[in-house]
Amino acid sequence: MDGLRGRGVETLLRRYLLPLAVSLMILVMSGCVSVRLVADYDEQVDAAVTQFQRKMEHFLVSLERNIGKDEASYAHNTRFYDDLRVDLSSMRVRAAAIPDNDITTQQLALLSNSVTTLEKLHRLGISANDIPPIRTALNTSCTAILKLELAKKRGKP
Repeated sequence: MDGLRGRGVETLLRRYLLPLAVSLMILVMSGCVSVRLVADYDEQVDAAVTQFQRKMEHFLVSLERNIGKDEASYAHNTRFYDDLRVDLSSMRVRAAAIPDNDITTQQLALLSNSVTTLEKLHRLGISANDIPPIRTALNTSCTAILKLELAKKRGKP
């Protein structure tokens, strides 16, 4: 009986499983089956992050120029922070709505956290010496998001 069971399994392997395994290997190797780990390039996120960086740089240049004046006070700039929050929320919602876009969504969350930190620092009193590291951190975040989007565009994230 053990000999019959052994031959039955062997026949099953030869007849069904081996051809199935070979067929799957051929499909995978030919590219018919692909696995996507990240979303496709999103032109709107690319443009929105670029616009955000430009807006932030303009703000930081103005802040540097006006430190010590009313124009640089936190109270004078609350609307700017409100506008940034709306922009970031819009980007995050769009990114989150795209399947397999977790990395971009996480990067936008980090950028949002950086803006929150900047706002807290501004509320406490910002100095000219604080601005260069803030600029570097925000530009690094924006660059990382843009690099990922451009890699998606080229098809090699």
